[in-house]
Amino acid sequence: MTENKGVHIALVCAICLILDQGTKWWASDYLVAWQMTSYWGDIVRIGYTENLGVFLSFGADFTPLQRTLFFVIAIGVFLSALMGYMLKSHDLTKLQVTSLSLIFAGGLGNLIDRVLNQGAVIDFINVGVGSLRTGVFNIADVAIMIGAVIIILATPMNAQKSAT
Repeated sequence: MTENKGVHIALVCAICLILDQGTKWWASDYLVAWQMTSYWGDIVRIGYTENLGVFLSFGADFTPLQRTLFFVIAIGVFLSALMGYMLKSHDLTKLQVTSLSLIFAGGLGNLIDRVLNQGAVIDFINVGVGSLRTGVFNIADVAIMIGAVIIILATPMNAQKSAT
């Protein structure tokens, strides 16, 4: 995929960032902090929280300097490298570019939070049944997970094997 790759990346990222930042703005302005409200028979819970860590609050107990190094600088470097890879690579399919763009946009959405929200990410969605529940997450996290699943499914398990 070489035609309009930059436009495709920008479109996927723009849609994802608008949804992510818009819902985080809504959550911070309209939801009661630290109080979950149940919907659809308690399958979905919505409530404003802030996460200083990453997945399942890993790293929330890091010092502010450690969080800046790992969750702002390292993630920023990773996202820059990912964007460079997407733009420079000539053998990515449209589906692979879409999935990598989702991962990039989700990472950027959470990075924006960390920079603007004293190192915390705004989370507000929790799903599950009974005591089997996810952690609290946001639209950026959903984009990252969808992108990861698609890239795994869209990339041959063994590229060398498919070449023979």
